Amino acid sequence: MTKKMISWLSFMAVFLFLLHSCVHDEIYSSSDPASAEYHSKSLWKEDEKYIKNVMKVFDEYADKSYFASNFGDVYWDYATTMGTYDEKFLEVPVVKNGKINFILLVYREDDRIFFKRKDEESSKEFFKVLVFTDRVKNKLSGRILVAGGNTSKIFCYTVETTVEWTNDDGSPGPTFSHSETYCFPTGPSLPCQALDTESNCGGGYGNGGSGGSGGGSTGYPYPQNNQTPCAKVKNIVSDSQLKTKIDSLKQYSLTAVANEKGYQQDKAGNVTPASVNGSHHVDFVIGTNSLGGIHCHTLNGTHMFSPKDILTLLSFAGVQNQTLPIGSTVDNTGDAYLGMIAQSGSYFITFNGGSGDLPPPMTDAEEDAYKLEMNESYRKI
Repeated sequence: MTKKMISWLSFMAVFLFLLHSCVHDEIYSSSDPASAEYHSKSLWKEDEKYIKNVMKVFDEYADKSYFASNFGDVYWDYATTMGTYDEKFLEVPVVKNGKINFILLVYREDDRIFFKRKDEESSKEFFKVLVFTDRVKNKLSGRILVAGGNTSKIFCYTVETTVEWTNDDGSPGPTFSHSETYCFPTGPSLPCQALDTESNCGGGYGNGGSGGSGGGSTGYPYPQNNQTPCAKVKNIVSDSQLKTKIDSLKQYSLTAVANEKGYQQDKAGNVTPASVNGSHHVDFVIGTNSLGGIHCHTLNGTHMFSPKDILTLLSFAGVQNQTLPIGSTVDNTGDAYLGMIAQSGSYFITFNGGSGDLPPPMTDAEEDAYKLEMNESYRKI
């Protein structure tokens, strides 16, 4: 292997250790309610960052012809996050043949979002008023009231809308008011709403259920714009399955045995044991659906990522885009991670470049030469 390659990987080993949402109030007008360009027609401030990110996901993964012909058009201008600003939740009407067909509810869990179908008549009535009221002729107003029962797991909100109708002669007409309180997650789980003929779109809370990505559904990846390395790792380790395994590795790392332990995670979130093939190393079976892995270094091991660990991270990074649709412009290379648990602490490395930044694959001989030279360098530190 060339010294250039060794130097590059040495730089990567160091570089990888370096472990703004603008919401505005302007309301515009749009001639096409189903336009790909968002112009809010809400009655209150919205989490526009979340709405626009959900639109990006829909634009990337949905079969728009299939969706429009089977369900209708998504009127993004009327999307509402119902007073939430933590990139977590929105509802948006789907209109077909001039009527509200159903409400598309999009809920985020960690780095995945889930599309749900909501058919409640009260919600349809709210969006019917919001979408079809003539705002030039009539006065439309509304507000969000945060209701009781709000905890980290239950969120309630009350929507109040008022329409002051104007008669044809310009005189004041009747006033229509609507008030409704919603809570989630409560009641039965909402059904998954397919975005194309083969999408795997369910899971998550929606407007109810016990949480988690049930039924083997994995949702869609949520754009992680401008996420700091620390925030990225914090998001990774927030996974409940991974947390349990990290805790077990913390205990195992306090032993003086030679064999290490490890676990790997797939893109659906499942965590399974890694293969242990010898002293002071763990082998991961990395395939198309692999996401990342964690392992421990025991008391009599080196409490530092090994040269082989760096190569393992690059292998995880190299498979992140292999499950994307053909022609996709999304780059998930940065989703890969590798964690190392030791007595001194827990350490994670991620790849913060794109697929074009990955080095070419090494031969076995090149890998052996790299590990030999880097191990010699480690001993001098």
